[in-house]
Amino acid sequence: MIRDHFFQTLEPAPGSPTGIAWSSARIEADGVSVLLGLRYPAGVLKTRWVLARSGAGWTIQDVILADPGISIAAEAMRSLGPNAARRRDPARETRAILLPRVLGLAAIAIIVFLVRRRLTTPAARRILLLTAAAPAILFVVDGFLAVQRVRAEPYVLPETLLPARWRIAEREAVQAQREGRVEDAKRAWERAVAAGAPPAPALYQIGLALKAAGRIPEARAAFEGALSGPKPAPGAGKELGLLALAEGKSAEARELLLRYGAAAGPDPDSLSALAVAEANVGESGSAVKSVDEARSLMPDRWKGVALQARLYAKAGDARRTVEALRTLEAEGKLDREILRSDPAYLGIATDPIWIAFLDEKPK
Repeated sequence: MIRDHFFQTLEPAPGSPTGIAWSSARIEADGVSVLLGLRYPAGVLKTRWVLARSGAGWTIQDVILADPGISIAAEAMRSLGPNAARRRDPARETRAILLPRVLGLAAIAIIVFLVRRRLTTPAARRILLLTAAAPAILFVVDGFLAVQRVRAEPYVLPETLLPARWRIAEREAVQAQREGRVEDAKRAWERAVAAGAPPAPALYQIGLALKAAGRIPEARAAFEGALSGPKPAPGAGKELGLLALAEGKSAEARELLLRYGAAAGPDPDSLSALAVAEANVGESGSAVKSVDEARSLMPDRWKGVALQARLYAKAGDARRTVEALRTLEAEGKLDREILRSDPAYLGIATDPIWIAFLDEKPK
């Protein structure tokens, strides 16, 4: 069941394409964390895969949805309920296993004893013993395996498990969110929380729905609520940082995005936004480092280089801006007419190096 829960959470809709948009890995004290951006039709899902060494290979211990802060393993165990896993009583269960089998062996012995007395030839008695040996051996082997299973499995789960009470409301909320029915999604998430779902991820999802609908003040309140609890949703910090950046509050955006990166790990989008915030507050060196890290994660090298050139221009460094753009020119992905009208390069518009570069004839 727990394995199925992992598959159901991560598998895409039937027939839809998926893949890895970006990746990053870091060594930790007890293993390795691999950050994967999984591409789905609705966007890229940021996940953290917790791996531990097992013999000569590696074992996946958990998959964490980084932005809502959901551990799939923990959610699967929560779905089992508090009393689903029951500790076995080995002595009692061993007695329950052995008693019917001992009685069966005793019945076979009695039958053989009574019938054998009526048989007169040695051949008939051998046939009787061989016939009785088959069920006797079956009883012994079956009893031995059952006792071994009891000894090897200290816990027992029920044969059938009911789905968690909040799952139905969660599915309704996700469906309403996909269809743009904000109020229906909000009410369904609230029902899910009332039924036992963790509140921070639900508030994070409510915030995303409100933001998509353009209800920014309500979205901000939802994101702040998602960050305020004992188990916050890290993605709410990223969203608040993006809102602050859009409002021109670069210092606030920088702090929020730095905290998000420390909690959820790096990804190209948050690093790019952080670089813009750092450049806006005059930290051009930090901005370049953030862009370099974002570029190392991006499979699309062109986007990373273009972003780096814009940040050099914002820092007033025409020489490095031109050096970055020349790598794009070599790949045939540079249009000087577009660069002339791009407001990102206004900071170096009068620099002789920049003017000379724009006046060059395309190669």
